[in-house]
Amino acid sequence: MTILIIGDVGNDVLKIQKNLQQLDLHTIHVFQSAYTAIQYEHLFLQEEIRLIIYDANLDVDNCEAHCREIEALCVWRDVPILLSTSYERPIIFERLLEVGIFDFILKPFDFFQLKTRIRIALKYYEETKKRKEHEFQLALDLAIARNVQKSALTPELSLSHIEVNGIYFTSQSLGGDMYCWFQLDHNLTAVMLFDVMGHGVAASLVTMSIRSLLKEIIVKLIDPVSVMKEVNRKIYELFSTDGLDSFLVTAIYAVIDKKNGTLQYVNASHPEGVMFGKYGETVMLHANSPILGLFPSIQVQAKSIRLTGWHRIILYTDGLVTLYPSQKIDWSFFHSYSSQTSRVMLRKFTEEYGLSHLPLEDDITVVSITTSL
Repeated sequence: MTILIIGDVGNDVLKIQKNLQQLDLHTIHVFQSAYTAIQYEHLFLQEEIRLIIYDANLDVDNCEAHCREIEALCVWRDVPILLSTSYERPIIFERLLEVGIFDFILKPFDFFQLKTRIRIALKYYEETKKRKEHEFQLALDLAIARNVQKSALTPELSLSHIEVNGIYFTSQSLGGDMYCWFQLDHNLTAVMLFDVMGHGVAASLVTMSIRSLLKEIIVKLIDPVSVMKEVNRKIYELFSTDGLDSFLVTAIYAVIDKKNGTLQYVNASHPEGVMFGKYGETVMLHANSPILGLFPSIQVQAKSIRLTGWHRIILYTDGLVTLYPSQKIDWSFFHSYSSQTSRVMLRKFTEEYGLSHLPLEDDITVVSITTSL
């Protein structure tokens, strides 16, 4: 255990050293200033500094100079700093606390007071160290979970008559959005985008649970009405117990039929999708069914739209709507790249709105479906 003392070598510093030794703390380094200690950082590579005692003859004139040294120490070593001083003006104490002092040792020294302050500071250091180790491990676990969640996102689909691609940005390490699509046969392509209410680990667990069920349900049932009813039943069955009733789900599910030239969809209280035609004409895919997971069974309606020639369908989660709440989404952006692939268009959209760098309040997911039937 290493302790640093910052201050001019004199009676006060010697008394502090003596008292530390009486507490069986013997690994002590003394430096005249914070900057001198920082220059000798290489000496401490193998040592764990647990406490810094900063001895200062404070007054109004030199307070800010000492504050700058203390700030440098706080940046350099994330350990508690005890200020040893005889100066007791409250306004100065308040300023020193602002820059990072953990506690004060008032002169003349009282051994019991000094011992108590040091033990409290060392206990704080140990607790902080354990918390940071826990946070570091949690960050590693979240990074692994985030990679697992991203791996569940379906890769790009590119065929002669249909192209499907998506982008996904989380507001936290883990999110509640998910998309998937399946090429059911030569003619049928199924696409689903859903959003679990909430954020973070809990929403992510629910998201992954739903995602694990979808392929079997969609491949078996295909029909939008049947699929949505079954997904609702599963969500209610799994997550309607006490404490989990807040995990409701909005979703939009579409089946594109190449042979019959149709798009059939169900929108379960999800933000309305947008479908563009070749010349910019738009059709909104409005919500037509209730939210999923609130009731054990629901009435579901599907809508069918004719597809001839080129179309681009944009599906998204509500994070896109709240990205810039003071302005409406510029839907024309998605059509302006009609000559480009969905991948290029989504990359341009990401760059235009800086999605890779913005501090997001909600997850943002956008799926683009381009058809040429």
